[in-house]
This record gives sequence, structure tokens and C-alpha cells, in this order.
Amino acid sequence: MPDPKVPQSSPASHSPFAFSRQSLDCAVGGRSVLDIPRLEVHSRAEAYEFIRAYGYEPTNKADLEELWATYNRALAMIREQLLESGEDIPLELSEPTKLEDISDLLVYASSREPGTAHLQRWACSILRVMHVYVHLRNDLFSAFRDEIQGQILKPLESVIVRAGQTTWVGDEVRIPLERFEVKPFKTTVSSVIKLLARPERVALTLLDKLGVRFVTHSVFDSFRVVRFLIDSHIVSYPHIIPDQSANTLYPLNLFFEAMDELEHSQAGAGSMSDEMINEWLKKSFEESSTRAEYLGKLNQFSGPDHRFIKFINRKLITVPVGEGEMKRSFRFFYPFEIQIMDVETWRSTQTGPTAHDQYKDRQRKRARERVFGSAHEVL
Repeated sequence: MPDPKVPQSSPASHSPFAFSRQSLDCAVGGRSVLDIPRLEVHSRAEAYEFIRAYGYEPTNKADLEELWATYNRALAMIREQLLESGEDIPLELSEPTKLEDISDLLVYASSREPGTAHLQRWACSILRVMHVYVHLRNDLFSAFRDEIQGQILKPLESVIVRAGQTTWVGDEVRIPLERFEVKPFKTTVSSVIKLLARPERVALTLLDKLGVRFVTHSVFDSFRVVRFLIDSHIVSYPHIIPDQSANTLYPLNLFFEAMDELEHSQAGAGSMSDEMINEWLKKSFEESSTRAEYLGKLNQFSGPDHRFIKFINRKLITVPVGEGEMKRSFRFFYPFEIQIMDVETWRSTQTGPTAHDQYKDRQRKRARERVFGSAHEVL
């Protein structure tokens, strides 16, 4: 076992042509730090410098307590969510009495000493989960949760009207809804699993932490909801994040064509029932399906029949900070998700391959593979 307190020579110190593959892969190669197989930290002193660059002062009591707390959360999460029966974390890395200094994890994660490959892999696994916890803990939502929720959700909830068993959006427009849901706030564990399962994600781009879902009675009503939210200035479309939009419900090019045809038809849309309009949309799709242009973002954890409209809007949040003469407004954008689907699709999500529990199980399996790397089969 390598002594993490004993400096180990750094390969980069021997040759002007030796570069760290791990750090260059992250900085230049576009690889996530969660996907590199090892670190390159060769002594406790070097580990301290690494931690300082990361954002913590390892000799500061408060910072050190936070790092140890993050370490303990990571151990608990791995045991409760990722380990299979018969697996356990080595005592060398899971007992604070044996792991004398938090920086020793970095040295273990960098070791190339014979006979310690399993400890090196386990140290990397623990650090991967710790890294995600650190980013979640320091997200703006953790500091301004109440203000963010209030300023985003209040305008949305204010346009939902309920009377008995009937729900609709808009007091005058009255678009009937099967249901309106504020998406359950993601627990920390749920957020960690998602970030571990998706290589392109970091906490900064966890865009659906807050969101709502409209379940409509028809495809046409789904598009009406989008129009209402924009026309009523509940959603500011300049703040929508373009590459996060998805539409697998009905192709937008065919929808516009159908609306143009209805607008100029002799009957006129005003004299058509909702059923007639939706039949028109169905017929238009059947006649032109080869020209359908969907906007689909691949989500490997959802079922193939998960049809919906989704976009991420950003809200400019204003939070008062300071007191007295020092009081001022702190402003920042925070994202939230709008999801719209028809009732047929919503019902299909309650069972089968799109069911939430199965979705989460697929995420957990992918997170396990990523945390443990190629070594997960021999833990």
C-alpha cells in the first residue's frame, strides 16, 4: 500500500515532453473529470495545492469540516444507491481513523503502486461522487431556494383555475387541462444520480431542478398552452435556451401548415370544434408524415413513446442582500422547465417502459457504471 504521506515522483517532472493526459483530456479534449481513470497527484503537499485550486483551503477548519461532510455523504450515497449485494467500500478508504487526511484520497486516486489498483479505483469512485455533491451544494438554488421557487412558480400557478373536478389554464381563454403538476423538487440523491448518469451534465446545467407539467386533452390544446404562456407574458421567449427545446408531440412544420389551411378554409377555425381540429391535425400528419420535422433530444433513459413538448426558460430572479445602507438587489437568471403532453401520452408514462420507477432504475445503473468505471464488475 502506498503511504500517502510520502511524496511520490511526478512523471511530468522528468521530461519537458511529458504532459498530463488526464488534465489535458479535461481542458482540451472535452472529457469530464468524472470519466478520467485516475488523478496525477503525487504527495500530500501536491494534494493540498490541488484542493486549493479546487476552491477549498485544507488548513481552514470550516472548509475541512465541509470536505469531510461531503466525503461522508458520498460514502452513504454509494452504499445506499450504487452497491450491489456483497460489495463494500474498503476500510482503508471508508474509515476516517485509517484515512488520516482528506487529501490522502487524491493520492490514492493517483497511485500506480503494485497491489493497490482496487484502492486507486475506489478512491476515484468516492471522489467522483464528492465532486457532484460539491457542485450541488454551491448551486444558486441552495442559497436562494425560496426566492427562486416563489418568483418562478407564483406566476404559473396564478393562471391555473380549478372548479370541482375541472381544471383549465387562463381565466378567459380557458384551455382545459387533464392536470397541472409542479414537478416534485429533486432530492439531493436524485440530482446526484442524474448528474452521474449524464456525462454532459454538471450542476450548472441541471436545468430541470424546478419545473411544471401541463397535461392537455389534445395535441391542439398543447400548442394552445404554449401560445397562452407567451402571449400572457408568463414565459419570456427570448430567455428560452434554444438547444434545450424538444418537440416529439407533433412536427412543427406540419402544424403550421395545418393551421394555415384551417385559417383559409371556407369553414374557418371559429366554427370548428376541438374534435374537428384534432382530426384535421391527424389527417394532415398521415398525409405528410414523410416530411415530419420533430425536434427530439435523445434521452437514453426515457421510453420510445414519450411524446411531449419541453423547453427551458430562464427567469431573472431578484433577491435583496445586505442590510441598511448596504442593502441592494442581487440578480441572476435561473432556469426552469415547462413540459406539455397530451393525456394519452401522460397515461402511458404511468406504466411500461416510461414509468418513473423504471426510468430511475435505468439512471441508477448508468450512474453505477460511470462511478465505478470498467472496474465495477470486479468490485
